[in-house]
Amino acid sequence: MATSQDDTKLTFRKYDDGVDTWDSMHDKIFVADESHKCPVYVQRTPPCQGSCPSGEDIRGWLDIVRGIEKPVGDVSMQEYAFQRSTNANPFPSMMGRVCPAPCQDGCNRNDVDDFVGINAVEQYIGDTAFKEGFKFSAPSEMSGKKVAIIGGGPAGMAAAYQLRRMGHASTIFEDHEELGGMMRYGIPGYRTPREMLDHEIQRIIDMGNIEVRNNTRVGRDVSVEDLEKDYDAILW
Repeated sequence: MATSQDDTKLTFRKYDDGVDTWDSMHDKIFVADESHKCPVYVQRTPPCQGSCPSGEDIRGWLDIVRGIEKPVGDVSMQEYAFQRSTNANPFPSMMGRVCPAPCQDGCNRNDVDDFVGINAVEQYIGDTAFKEGFKFSAPSEMSGKKVAIIGGGPAGMAAAYQLRRMGHASTIFEDHEELGGMMRYGIPGYRTPREMLDHEIQRIIDMGNIEVRNNTRVGRDVSVEDLEKDYDAILW
């Protein structure tokens, strides 16, 4: 048994009794294997998902693409990843092209080498869905509720999509001639190819019970009072 200059007996242990946690989350994740402590699983939101404004299950669909999580039944890997990624975002092809990717800034791999190319994988999922003609499923039973959605941009279209998944009908009131909002009128076509944009919009409308009124301005062509009377809720 070794003895230090102050006559304190030392053992093989590197830490005092009672010390069982790391002060730094970085050390807990990346340096834990250099200690004599047992690994600890931390139940928390993945930093990529926590950095995503849409809260997408990024780790989930990355695991599918990597082959870690297998599809169920006859569903292909690409369609299974499409189903998972569009739980939060029905525009994977568009977002994979233009999203500034805060998820990649939050990626754990930045502390090791470099972030995972999340945007590129999302674009791959969306482009494959376009080529293969993947569709959204929707419940056949409706709730009887109807929502007025003011604006047919990405927020309004995503709202119609999520409402339809819950069995609610909706009407989209769009001031412009076509749907798409900033994806169509604010971003040039070489960034958001119009053929793919139209397809992702139509895929939502094809779910049914989603009415579209283009060239309709609330306050000019339809009054707020009429909307409040005819609909159960209004999303601005």
